[in-house]
Amino acid sequence: MPTIDAIIVGAGSGTRLGHSTPKAFVDLCGKPILIYSLKTFRSHPSINQIILVVPPNMIDESEIIINRYDELKNNITVTAGGDERWKSVQNGVLSSNGDWVLIHDAARPFLTHEVIDSLLDKREQFDCVITATPEVDTIRTIADNERCGMTIDRSKLLRVGTPQLFRRNTLMSSFDQIKNMAAPPTDEAALFESLGMEIGYSWGDPLNFKITTKTDLEIAAAIIETGAVSKSVIASAQPTPSLRA
Repeated sequence: MPTIDAIIVGAGSGTRLGHSTPKAFVDLCGKPILIYSLKTFRSHPSINQIILVVPPNMIDESEIIINRYDELKNNITVTAGGDERWKSVQNGVLSSNGDWVLIHDAARPFLTHEVIDSLLDKREQFDCVITATPEVDTIRTIADNERCGMTIDRSKLLRVGTPQLFRRNTLMSSFDQIKNMAAPPTDEAALFESLGMEIGYSWGDPLNFKITTKTDLEIAAAIIETGAVSKSVIASAQPTPSLRA
């Protein structure tokens, strides 16, 4: 039976959130942001190992946080990230022995089992599958002198998110392509694209957005406080009662 590991990337800074704390560790309704997706992966029956990638100076703090939750004490590895996102992902992949890996942004707390299942269902068709949601806004290009360019047909556009699913060995080989790219990739699917490989997509959940700004954090808190997100996502992020801190 092929094994599937989850790699949660939480090595980014909290600068745009207005925090000195790395973004994945910023408080969201009483818990670090990273806890929400960490526990969603841990409770999914198909996930074997979880690798949490964090800034080198946050490894000890990560282990303290994880130890507050009984169900997170097994099959979780904490490893140091790099100075760019792709280097953090590469470090996470190097820590995995899985046949497949799911790469996820720690700053997307509202992940569900349904989104994970939708990705895993595409394994027979593709070696790389991204999570996507439809583009609903009108999109234009930028011209010059503060003028708009042409309108783009949004029916041919996708908003790309995470998790993203990869056959691990192929992903490891694809990192060699970065030296031939004009700019670092914004996600690992771009590496597969550079190799001429087909990339599949599965529909995600618009609520699984990435917290980047103060406004995003406020929206995420409002979603939790109003119960708009799945109760299972919120409940699973509660610490073990005896270890609440």
